[in-house]
Amino acid sequence: MSTLTFPSERFPAPPSVSLDVPDDWEPVSVPAVALAAREAGEHAEFTPNVIVRVGTRPGLDQPADALMELAGSLDGRPNATIGTPEPVEVGGTSFHRCEVSWADPRGVAIRQVHLFAGLPREDGLQDFVHVTGSVGGSSAEADLAVVEKILDSAQVRR
Repeated sequence: MSTLTFPSERFPAPPSVSLDVPDDWEPVSVPAVALAAREAGEHAEFTPNVIVRVGTRPGLDQPADALMELAGSLDGRPNATIGTPEPVEVGGTSFHRCEVSWADPRGVAIRQVHLFAGLPREDGLQDFVHVTGSVGGSSAEADLAVVEKILDSAQVRR
């Protein structure tokens, strides 16, 4: 009988991700999310937040595959739009950046900035890092500047 171990050379640990958040933000635990933070305090319309998901995808997947999934998640949402993805470098990692927006059930306009990075592995798969910053409501423009600064601080390490 063999013993398999995680993490190991055959089953590597996922990359680590760090973000710099303002002092008035707090960490939160969210299912299926590796890291999450939001602005602390009460918010009537929408609480600005950032989440990080880390997973594994097929090695041949392209950013377009993740963007199609993102577009599919917007199906049926009022006023949904998806921007044109663009390559960006953040903290030494090549990402694809895409903005989306829609109206929530109360009619509040929500905007998100998504960063996607696929990190090839030797086993033919890729580690996939997905960072999302969300803002909404009447303070969205001001909050977007803060969220984009957080996204720009992303550091991915293996």
